[in-house]
Amino acid sequence: MSILSFTQALFRPSVPVLCYHQVRPDSGMSPEKFGTHLDIIRKIGFDTISLLDLYEIIQEKKSITSPSVVLTFDDCTLDNWIYAIPELQKRNMKGVFFAITDDIMDGSARKRSDQTASPLEIPPTPHIMSRALQGDKYFFMNRSEIFATVHELGMEVYSHTAAHQACYLDMIPTGQLSDQAHWSHRALSGYDAPPSTPTFPIGSAYAHNGWGKSWTGEKLQINSPDLRKQFCIKDFLQSKKTLEEILDKPCPFLCLPWGQGDNITLEAAQEAGFLGVLNLRYNAVCGKTDPFSIGRLSVSSRRKKIWLLTKLLLLAHSTSARTINRLRWRRP
Repeated sequence: MSILSFTQALFRPSVPVLCYHQVRPDSGMSPEKFGTHLDIIRKIGFDTISLLDLYEIIQEKKSITSPSVVLTFDDCTLDNWIYAIPELQKRNMKGVFFAITDDIMDGSARKRSDQTASPLEIPPTPHIMSRALQGDKYFFMNRSEIFATVHELGMEVYSHTAAHQACYLDMIPTGQLSDQAHWSHRALSGYDAPPSTPTFPIGSAYAHNGWGKSWTGEKLQINSPDLRKQFCIKDFLQSKKTLEEILDKPCPFLCLPWGQGDNITLEAAQEAGFLGVLNLRYNAVCGKTDPFSIGRLSVSSRRKKIWLLTKLLLLAHSTSARTINRLRWRRP
């Protein structure tokens, strides 16, 4: 019996849920580095399980019989298909992918890195998002790739909302449009806005009563709780419907953009028919966890291997997971 299994026998186990984004060469999270993460997970005795398995654990329909982890990937950018999935496949490991459904286009499946010696070069996420807001969605996984991920490769794809919409949070300027690096500012201000246009703090339109323009150029109608809830329900239903049409199976899970949400967001998700919601506020995930508050740990490309190892071991036990959650989110 491993040390991890022994301690799990003494303390109530929980399941770490990790959040990745891009996996691509010439980045902080290269396929090689991602592969070392997967090797660490396997070496210390963790199994990768599906989100459906985790949901059954939460519902106490299944128990945690061995150390387990859920690997999730936000946005479904093309590098997930070309580079991340082959690394998972090499090790017979599972992954859960969250798609921005407005960015899913038709098309045939492109060759992955395990199918060609010259895979496509993928730009960084800000460039992909900026291009998508102007109609070029080439660097997101398409319908064929999403279908194959689920029905041919045995992985999971769920909702990351339809629009992944941001908003301005208040009326206190933080700079000018020409100074802002974040991809959302130009769309929120309007593509015809001059460089001298003031910009403001940004956040998730699903979590804040804010203002600005939608990605399609219309005025955002989310400046009250009721209007925001209506916006959330409409977006969530659209995203859920799109994935169910592509995959011909239910879409029970929603991942919140930027991990942000409040009671209004969660009420809207429940009314839209989701069974569970994932955020970025990591905590113990085990039996009787609120399925609308499944916490994840964001894995930054800057983190060292020892950080990943330590976090996995701590989050694999409900007591230590809750302790580091309280320390992480404690307010003075």
